[in-house]
Amino acid sequence: MKNKMKLKKRNKLNKKIFLFVCISLFIGSFFFTMNNQLSKVNIPPSKYTKTILYEGNHNLSFPYDMNNILNDVVSVLLNISIKDPSSILIDLEEEGPITYKSDYIEDPTPKSNKDNPIIYIYNTHQLEEYKKTNTEEYSVIPNVLMASYALRERCNKKDMPTIVETSDIAELLRINNYSYDRSYDITRDLIISARDNNKTLKYFIDLHRDSINKDLTTLINNNKSYAKVLFIVGLENSNYKNNLTLMDSLCNEMNKSIKDICRGIYKKQGEGVNGIYNQDIDNNVILIEVGGVDNTIEEVTNTLDIFSDVLKKEIIDNEK
Repeated sequence: MKNKMKLKKRNKLNKKIFLFVCISLFIGSFFFTMNNQLSKVNIPPSKYTKTILYEGNHNLSFPYDMNNILNDVVSVLLNISIKDPSSILIDLEEEGPITYKSDYIEDPTPKSNKDNPIIYIYNTHQLEEYKKTNTEEYSVIPNVLMASYALRERCNKKDMPTIVETSDIAELLRINNYSYDRSYDITRDLIISARDNNKTLKYFIDLHRDSINKDLTTLINNNKSYAKVLFIVGLENSNYKNNLTLMDSLCNEMNKSIKDICRGIYKKQGEGVNGIYNQDIDNNVILIEVGGVDNTIEEVTNTLDIFSDVLKKEIIDNEK
């Protein structure tokens, strides 16, 4: 009799756990989809489930490919044992939280980091990837770090001494036991260190890429394809007006070169966003998103030609 009562209690507990997991996944998938209306994301079921249970969905580092979040949820639910639904939690516990795979690209030309630099380029989200093209055949995944090296090359050729931050951000997150959403804490320390060690620095460029589709991030001009840019300004610091003025000038100048290559300036503040983006450190902290997940590295470098020209004009004008 006691065994039967224990069995009933266990069945009730299993049903409650099963119901809880189902509701959590449904609510999680709903908010994930709502928060990514412009993004098309493909996440393996196990990773999706771990994200919901462990880390939320606000800073995913998974590849942005094609959507179907609901398919992932259904796949997860179909793999839950009705007799023992708590097994999904055990499996996840054994697997552990999500880890961030590093596709760090070593500096191909380290000597290109100039003495007495005036521009410092870094990537808070260093592993944001562009479209995989023939570079993948050589085990190179094009990302924003590669774009930073390309921008440095263009700036140096135009007599604007430039350095790129070559620290592995993912590794620094791991060493400090930080979650991905603390990437700005890592780059904050790196910016301050770079500024203290290079008194000539005047401009700080945080280069990102967007996650929206190619139709919104691509422009064709004279049969040449470009990745559009978007500037980001955090309004939650007293210094934001200076950065806003700078980025507004850069955006306008880029659009004078090629109409609509700059999508504008996205002003961010409020709950759920960073709101500062380390732009309180200096008047000339530029956060720029060059292209999106579907752009090729060639389209990105075409745009960096324009952006470096505009930077040159901005620097010359300020020196007058």
